[in-house]
Amino acid sequence: MSRRMDRVLEGTSEAAGTPRNPQPRPSDASSSHNASDLDGVGGGQLTPASLSADLAHYKDLFAKLRFSYLEQVTKEKYLRSIVGDPPLVVTHDDNLELEAKLAVMKQELKAKKEGVEVLVRDMEAQAQDLAGVYEDVQRGMEVLESVPVEIERLREQVEALRREVAEKRAGTSTMTEEQRRERDDPRMNMSLEATRQALAEQTSHTKEIEGQIAALQRELPGKMERMEAVDRELAELDRRRNESARLAGEERKRKEMGGRDEVEELARWYRSQEVVFRGLGLGVEG
Repeated sequence: MSRRMDRVLEGTSEAAGTPRNPQPRPSDASSSHNASDLDGVGGGQLTPASLSADLAHYKDLFAKLRFSYLEQVTKEKYLRSIVGDPPLVVTHDDNLELEAKLAVMKQELKAKKEGVEVLVRDMEAQAQDLAGVYEDVQRGMEVLESVPVEIERLREQVEALRREVAEKRAGTSTMTEEQRRERDDPRMNMSLEATRQALAEQTSHTKEIEGQIAALQRELPGKMERMEAVDRELAELDRRRNESARLAGEERKRKEMGGRDEVEELARWYRSQEVVFRGLGLGVEG
């Protein structure tokens, strides 16, 4: 059909005096099909670019056809007006009447063009919507193709879980004492609400312990300082104790070796001085 249309348009152009030299098109969808546009759609060779090229080509051909038609009609009218009997004489009133009709026809043509443009925009919007729906359908088809594989995988998982449950039930008799205690632990059989409550209590208790730890950590520097002071005092007392023990040991050795007891002599001197002071009438505080 497209090829016949090309021939008709080219024949009209040739009859109107236009040289038969069709311009090559970027894409001629009709040349790649045999009989109809349906064959082209079924072949899967139509693309938006090729359709746009064909549309531009046919617009150009129809513009040439319109020009050729107007030229041919004008020539025929002119010849008839000359060779007619009687000759057709066009007056100014006829021209005015034709201009009025032409203005009305132009308005109608403009309205039709606007309607066609609106229709084209609607068709383009519908085409975009259909393209989106087609893409959604394609994605849905892909999902549907993956569903059987997913179902088979889930069935295998269910069978594996069933075998695992059966093995656990069969091995219950060989459970250890610790495993039995864990199984019989009432905490393992609590409901969801009871588990949440126990978890909240444990969390609160943990927060209290963390608060106590934080308080102890704040008190730790002061206690460390006091402990260091006590350690210094203990070190001083140890030093004094060791010094006293050393002196006592040396004194004991001197006594054993027949040496003088300086402490005893000092005590005797103090007692003699006390007797002298009392004899002189000087009071001595005891």
